[in-house]
Amino acid sequence: MSNCLQVENLSKSFEKKYIFNNLSFTVSKGKVVGLIGENGVGKTTLLKIIAGLQSADNGTILIENSKLSYKEKEKISFLIDPLNLFNWMRIKDAICYYKDFFTNFDIDIAHILCKQFNLDLNFKIKNLSKGNKERVCLMLNLSRKASLYILDEPLGGLDPKIKKDIVKTLLSYIPENSTVIIATHLLRDLQSIFDEVLILKKDGITLFSADEIREKYNKSIEDYYLEVIDNV
Repeated sequence: MSNCLQVENLSKSFEKKYIFNNLSFTVSKGKVVGLIGENGVGKTTLLKIIAGLQSADNGTILIENSKLSYKEKEKISFLIDPLNLFNWMRIKDAICYYKDFFTNFDIDIAHILCKQFNLDLNFKIKNLSKGNKERVCLMLNLSRKASLYILDEPLGGLDPKIKKDIVKTLLSYIPENSTVIIATHLLRDLQSIFDEVLILKKDGITLFSADEIREKYNKSIEDYYLEVIDNV
């Protein structure tokens, strides 16, 4: 199976202190990968660097064997923060904005997801609850036909029923050979859909097979992660 993402010797520091140093890992096409780790270990920073939204101090990122560039960024759909939505917009305006900005945006999928997420196209962004704003962001993210989807805490502000519904539909509109990386603390809600797990720690990052954790070690991903962290 060919690779979607290769990260080689990636380092990032802030005020002369490393957030992470010399991270290397590879993710194959068509995988759903959970990125987990303690608060402050650098998960969001790592994802933003992969998406080209922040720069690294050194290291290389390859998307489908090509170095990350403006052209390659088009292959990546990054879940935006609700704070980045324009309050003057209605939901339908946000869809049109994304359609004009991204050539791989599918407006038909956007409308279908709005119905599934109970989002009225005429609702104003500024009047939406936090949970509904997060659903708008997820709808926009999943409406692009990308090679790599990056979701940072996609279920953070949603109630239990909505979480369950969204997990059911999360992968329905993602192309079969596309890769998904999900950073989350809500392992119980998402661990069932993971093919692989990236555990980020202060001393590095390790890729695990989710099936191996479940079958060989007979543990849930959450229990295995807690065991790994406790042994650090």
